[in-house]
Amino acid sequence: MEKFKKYADVAQESIAYYYHNEDPGQFLNNVYPLSSEEDNKVFNYWWLAHLVDVRLDAYLRTGQECYLEQAEMTYHYNKHRNHDTLIHEYYDDMLWNALAALRLYKETSKGEYLRDAEEVCRDIFDTAWNDSAGGGFAWKRTQIYYKNTPVNAPIMILALRLYQITEETDLLKICKRTLAWMKETLVNPETKFVEDGINRNEDGKVDYDWKFTYNQGIYIGALVEFFNVTKNHSYLDEAVQCAKTSLDVLVKDGVFDDEGDGGDIGLFKGILYRYLVLLYKKTGLAFISEFIESSCTILLDNRMKPEGYLLAYRDWTITEEPMAVFLADQLSGVMALEAASVIE
Repeated sequence: MEKFKKYADVAQESIAYYYHNEDPGQFLNNVYPLSSEEDNKVFNYWWLAHLVDVRLDAYLRTGQECYLEQAEMTYHYNKHRNHDTLIHEYYDDMLWNALAALRLYKETSKGEYLRDAEEVCRDIFDTAWNDSAGGGFAWKRTQIYYKNTPVNAPIMILALRLYQITEETDLLKICKRTLAWMKETLVNPETKFVEDGINRNEDGKVDYDWKFTYNQGIYIGALVEFFNVTKNHSYLDEAVQCAKTSLDVLVKDGVFDDEGDGGDIGLFKGILYRYLVLLYKKTGLAFISEFIESSCTILLDNRMKPEGYLLAYRDWTITEEPMAVFLADQLSGVMALEAASVIE
């Protein structure tokens, strides 16, 4: 829709307006307003992977080369700051950067991006799977017993996208094993709601209290990629059920409910928008497009600022100025508006 295309441009411009930092070593501030340089001490590696993604969203929507240039510049800054590699302690952080790399490869055909994505996939295959909690990939290298959706779903997305390029049979085989483990361990068999993780405290327990948009989005994304590979509509059927349950459980006052403070959490709903719109493109289901459009309208009504820019606090229902808006919060707003802009 033209309205959302216009505001997607505004959202893209708003990133630099609110978060620009003159120091090339910092690139962007972690928070707006920046009250102290202490706020920039943390290197939020996975946030910048999503910045690569939103710049690619804008490039694909507009065809403007400047957005592709920004995506590549962000990618190289992020990789360089991570010691010139995508390898990291946190497997989920690696995965978001590898997924961004694979999207860059698709648009540029530059071999570096494909090699980086393959290196991440192989590293996780080789080091993260173990029999704790019955299988599954670990969350991070220093907590190998803890298995969660934020690693097990995106490794399937990455590996299945790689499979569509390389046709390496072990990629599909491992993804099928991972999906079976997730269904057995973290997915409600009736509602298809996806829980966050298991065995975090080495007690074999599932974290049923952590109900996050993030987990629903990446599970939907994995199922969509299984459909792309197999053309088996049962994967889409399950993804649709997961999407319906997500809206039933996680929406309040027309938007995804505020999931809490802490920076990282601000990105969660944006990830669900990213994969909801991919599901919509496969199914054309009205309930998905209607929610995306109506919730983004609420975002615009409440979070457009008098200076003409968008400041997307994590709670889209409030109009008053919050104490701080993380870059992660802002990126979710951009992801949502980019999703709304491609719905026809």
